[in-house]
Amino acid sequence: MNKNEKIVLQCADCEFKYKKTLKWLENTHIFECCSCHAELDIDEVIKDIMNTDLDQNVYTIYQK
Repeated sequence: MNKNEKIVLQCADCEFKYKKTLKWLENTHIFECCSCHAELDIDEVIKDIMNTDLDQNVYTIYQK
């Protein structure tokens, strides 16, 4: 996967969606949902993205 390709992330709590690049995710330490203010687990979603062979449309990002 291209690090500059946009990925759609969806908050598991409120279902708010974000479009971010993999490069942005790798460089971010804390990610807080702007809708429900939950601190989201970036490391887990990066693992999911790297371990998935299929190009999913939306990745769910869970609270830390």
